[in-house]
Amino acid sequence: MERHDVTDRKTSKLRAKYRHGLPIALLLALPLLASGLILAGIVANNPALFVAFLTGSMGKRLLLAAPGWFDPTIGLITQPLGMLSAADWLHGIVPWWNPYSGVGMPLAAEMQTMSFFLPFVLLLKSWQGWLVLKLILQMLCGLFMYALLIELGLTRLAAFLAGALYALNATFFLVPHTMGPLPFAPLLLLGIERAQRAAREKWPLGWGLIPLALAYSIYGGYPESAYIDGILAAVWVMWRFATIGDARWRFAGKIALGAGIGLALSLPLLVPFFQYIAQSYLSRHAKLFSWIWLESPGAPVQLFPFIYGPIGAAPPAGVPAALVNLIQAYWVQLGGWFGPIAVTLALAALLRPSPQRGLAFVMFGFVLVWQARIWGFPPAIWLIDALPLMAQTDAIRFCGPAMEIACFIMAGIAVDAWQRSGALDRSATILLAALGVAVILIAVLPASGALRAWFAGAAAPRSFALAASGSELGLAVAAGLLLTIRPSRIALLALAFILGADALGTAAIGQLGAPFRGKLDLDGVRYLQHHLGGARFYSLQPFGPNYPAAYGLASIDENELPVQATWNRYIHQHLDPYADVVLFIGLQTRTLGCVLLPHIAAALRSGIFIRPQPGTIPPDQATELRRHLAAYETIGVKYVLAPPNQNPFTAVQALPEDSASRIPFALGPDAVLDGAIPAGLLRIDRINRVDVLIGTYHGASSGHLSLKICVGTECAIGKADLATASDNQFLEIPLVHPLVVPAGASVTYQLAHAAGGAVAIWLGTLRQDAPSSLTPAGAPALHAPILRFVSHPAGILPRLVFQDRVMRIYRLPWNRPLFSAEPVCHIASLNWNTVDATCIAPAVLTWLEADYPGWHARIDGQATPIAAAETMFQSVALPAGTSRVRFFYRPPFIRISCAVALAGMVIWLTLLMIGAKRRV
Repeated sequence: MERHDVTDRKTSKLRAKYRHGLPIALLLALPLLASGLILAGIVANNPALFVAFLTGSMGKRLLLAAPGWFDPTIGLITQPLGMLSAADWLHGIVPWWNPYSGVGMPLAAEMQTMSFFLPFVLLLKSWQGWLVLKLILQMLCGLFMYALLIELGLTRLAAFLAGALYALNATFFLVPHTMGPLPFAPLLLLGIERAQRAAREKWPLGWGLIPLALAYSIYGGYPESAYIDGILAAVWVMWRFATIGDARWRFAGKIALGAGIGLALSLPLLVPFFQYIAQSYLSRHAKLFSWIWLESPGAPVQLFPFIYGPIGAAPPAGVPAALVNLIQAYWVQLGGWFGPIAVTLALAALLRPSPQRGLAFVMFGFVLVWQARIWGFPPAIWLIDALPLMAQTDAIRFCGPAMEIACFIMAGIAVDAWQRSGALDRSATILLAALGVAVILIAVLPASGALRAWFAGAAAPRSFALAASGSELGLAVAAGLLLTIRPSRIALLALAFILGADALGTAAIGQLGAPFRGKLDLDGVRYLQHHLGGARFYSLQPFGPNYPAAYGLASIDENELPVQATWNRYIHQHLDPYADVVLFIGLQTRTLGCVLLPHIAAALRSGIFIRPQPGTIPPDQATELRRHLAAYETIGVKYVLAPPNQNPFTAVQALPEDSASRIPFALGPDAVLDGAIPAGLLRIDRINRVDVLIGTYHGASSGHLSLKICVGTECAIGKADLATASDNQFLEIPLVHPLVVPAGASVTYQLAHAAGGAVAIWLGTLRQDAPSSLTPAGAPALHAPILRFVSHPAGILPRLVFQDRVMRIYRLPWNRPLFSAEPVCHIASLNWNTVDATCIAPAVLTWLEADYPGWHARIDGQATPIAAAETMFQSVALPAGTSRVRFFYRPPFIRISCAVALAGMVIWLTLLMIGAKRRV
């Protein structure tokens, strides 16, 4: 008998010890299953394949939609600058500065780079490191949410299901670059719960997790997410403070101590970040976001995410452009969704008594206020914008994770109440059904017109939307029905299967948009590694922004926010007055919005904005490059990268006509064709060549086709041999000297054929917006020759030095070295920030790196002052003789910040050890 008792006690202890083993194992497995196709190598979703513009080949895709992630920032910033940060750490360098983007800018202080997110950032050293990081953070999300709900006293099943929902939450798909803070919000709430329990039971400490969670939320890279998570934590603290009774002040002291230490631990990043904010242009973060909310067509997507079809897919044909822009804007702005099952369970948590029903109502109120803010309810906008800095925060985009946490906690409370109290009674069941129908109607009815317009005549997207949304709705109804029966073992397993299948399927479906294979063509990158040296390049598309930094190559293209104000100003004054106020990249399409939005935002007085003529579409980046080529060379640009089919140094303008509908105009011996181009129709300022679409009558044409083209009394001539011309192709006629075309000038031309076999000049039909005066004398009405006017910059042309199927590389005629001295010294660069200078007399050394607070210089080991040079660069005074000059960056006040952080860590660890000894 005693032997059986001992065995039973041992078995009970083992069960108690490992009772969390299965939920934990499943929470670790779920993210792996959701990315199974990627991990198995069946599909490839490397962001570089889609945004680096280096893809040589890409396989087919099962679904033409987002390839497992939606927001390209995961590739534009997180992947390349995370690789740079990881490489810096692994080489013993603190990643304070990025010398490879723009003309140099802070790296860690930019925050989105996750530079201080140790040790996690080290995973970003490899191309697929972002995926490994995502999987680990998903696992931590599930585990920390599970631990929180266990701390709240919920059942293991309830805690597991809430953990599964949060591990597979939509933020990892929609805005994966914000994933850093996600696991630490539930960990922060867990720390608060432990602190309140310690306060109730008069234990020492209990707040030990708060500093860890708070610091990692900030180091995770997105202060907006950390801030809104902090608001959720503050609401939680206020609820606990109001309900904890006599222990409330002990609880408040523990929270204050934990939060204070957490903020102290974060100072090495917070101080440089706020310094960068003070020096930078903030774009919409300068209170423009306080004016933004979403419109009714997007109302259903938080409940039925696939109601408009696959996310990231092309819109159905015939959908009005305004509606397309609205729907695309919703996915850009929303940072998550709930799904009908989670909403059903969350509503059920409000309908029956349970120990955590009060918490359920608090979480419901939190979600309700944020939903009101998202959809533009004025009191909610006022309330949230009244919080410090919230008007400068993209609240709509970054509130998703906090709302998901609140909703999933409510779902867990509902499952716990079902397990403990049994089936919903009849009145609660009716009320749950009524609330569910009301939520669906509130979400879907305002968008009914948009849905009809979206799917009018589009069978495939409609079928996908109906199948996906219908399946989710059916599973939600099934989950609700289960709550109306006794929670038997089969019923519990059924609920777990329904919720798990929905969460897993929703998270995994994004993989279907990834291609079966993809390959980066890096030959051009290798060419730059061998030839760029200490210079910079500018790209008009290939090797997209920030990716050069991952290879240690300097490109003036950048995609950052904040943006240093002096660099923003320099771009618009010297390089490209029409450049975007945030992105300086060569591939962005110029539209009227490039004009209008800056004018609207200029009222906020938050930065330097472009101000071209209103109502006009600005010139493209290649045009501005040609116009300001010397300025690019002056900041050290040695190469220009262009798409494989583009010569950016040649401007081409055609006449406004339809070349597909054309007729021939025979030009025999001694015949001429005289025409005129009205004032202002040509937008190029010089003409170097004119291309004429001709027919040679199957090669029978002979002699020369001559051209005389004039602006007033100034004329230029050229001719081309017809004997070598191709039939029905453009004949290139280079001018003997360029013809300058002043703005608003009219142009006349004469095509002549002196002798030889006749040539056909193809005439195109004028477009409706074209002036009828384009028709030359003797030609049919409303027709004109099909001409192309070609212009390139004056002086020595850039030289094509490399081309392949993803890029062309042009070598500029001259580029200024990044280090130069006046009077001239002999300068030998040792690395990007150190030179040896030999001067016969005292001189001034200029370094083309952004002047920014925190830069220091030493000459032969001795500190020397840095002066601003040429509005935004750096210079130091050199003595005669040979000197070694080293520049280095250290953010202001960083030593004090690190000292405070170290003191906070010492206090934290010391108090933890003392508390542990007391507990023992």
